[in-house]
Amino acid sequence: MSSPDETLNVPPANLSAPSEVRTNLFSGLWTFLRPKFRSVNIGHLLLVLLGLHLFAMSFPNTSGQYVFDECYYVGSSGSCAGNHFDQDLLNLVPSNLEHPFFGKIWGALGIYLFGDNFFGWRIFYVLIGVLTVWVFYELALVFFSKEKALFAASLLGFETLFFIHTSLALLEGPPLLFGLLGYLLYFRKRYYLSALAFGLSILSKEWGLYFVAALILYVFYSELVRKPSTTVSTPALNSRRQKNRWDYSGLVKTLLFILILVLVVSLPLWAYDAVYHPQGFTNPIQNFDYYYNYHTSLKISPTDTDPWHRAWNWINPFAISPDDYYVTSVTVSYYTTLSNGTKVLTGSVTYHPIDWVGMGNLVIWYSIWAIVPFLILKPLITRKFTRLEAFVATWIIGTYGPSLYLSAIVNRVVYAFYFINVDPALALGIPMLISFISPEGSSMQRLLMGLWLGAAIVFFILFFPIHPGPGL
Repeated sequence: MSSPDETLNVPPANLSAPSEVRTNLFSGLWTFLRPKFRSVNIGHLLLVLLGLHLFAMSFPNTSGQYVFDECYYVGSSGSCAGNHFDQDLLNLVPSNLEHPFFGKIWGALGIYLFGDNFFGWRIFYVLIGVLTVWVFYELALVFFSKEKALFAASLLGFETLFFIHTSLALLEGPPLLFGLLGYLLYFRKRYYLSALAFGLSILSKEWGLYFVAALILYVFYSELVRKPSTTVSTPALNSRRQKNRWDYSGLVKTLLFILILVLVVSLPLWAYDAVYHPQGFTNPIQNFDYYYNYHTSLKISPTDTDPWHRAWNWINPFAISPDDYYVTSVTVSYYTTLSNGTKVLTGSVTYHPIDWVGMGNLVIWYSIWAIVPFLILKPLITRKFTRLEAFVATWIIGTYGPSLYLSAIVNRVVYAFYFINVDPALALGIPMLISFISPEGSSMQRLLMGLWLGAAIVFFILFFPIHPGPGL
């Protein structure tokens, strides 16, 4: 049996300082979570996005409630009365001729299969939006590792305006899907299938031509500017024959590409004209002439003060003016009961349970202010321009350049949602920048990607169209 003195001499328990406990706690938490993050793949992202789309597309969900331009395609009441192209398509009635028909066939198919309701209007556009992210992920793998490709795909998936326009019965999803598919097939050297995809992009909405223009710029650079000269150690005659064979083969492939592209666009339009007889059109040239005349008539009036009708304001931090697509308001009043039983109004709060707002994710949109200067200065300083840099540059020029030209030179109205065609280029440009400024595979690189994506997700949550509160 020990004495009291011996008991007091027993060493104290090994207790850590509070700061050490916190450090060990966070270190252990990260050790636990790290393999979970590393196991996340494109399938998880697509499932999350699909769930968010299915939830958002359910509001509003009653007949006669359409968001933004939905009333032109499925509406039959209000300011868009008489414009219900999806149903007209099913009933062989020509309408809404300012765009090709293929982008609207998905709404007609949904109505045919699931009925004239919110689910029928929107479900195929939701699926198209999720497929677009998947195709973009595969395209990003051409240039990046799986980790960076997933990062790029996440940026596109959580871009607010892209999410909004692929949750509703709107036309912007199909041309983007087929445009991205055209790029992917091109880089996989499936050139004729690429031409088919680009044709379907144009047939979905005429701005599919922007993606083709960007491809032409990229091919021009990669084949005629960037392609290094090679020395062939064969006799001059054989060298000339090889060059001639290559030129002939390349010319044939180019001509077949153009032929397929033209046929994919023109033959369905010809069939549509033959069946629907829109305004006496008998050939695709008349269709495109109508598209051109209609859109060039949309001039910016002297009294038009909407900053987002001018393309440069889409990336102007001093001219943010998003459009209200569909907003509901619920006002809750608060009262205080006095000692005599009288209720006195003490304040009120207005909620917007359904809040579809045409707002781009500025965390992604404003990255153009870093990406474009980088694309200009980097080749001037290093005398090097990688394939990825050329692709991002030509994509931005091909899809944003026309809108800048139309609003600045032609004085034509353009709309901020056109910028979703530039979104994928920025989603490639951001990891391109991060790869340049931080070592490959470093913790700094992962930290920058995490911070950028985290900021984009926070912005996405703030402008998510469905908000908790009264009315839900």
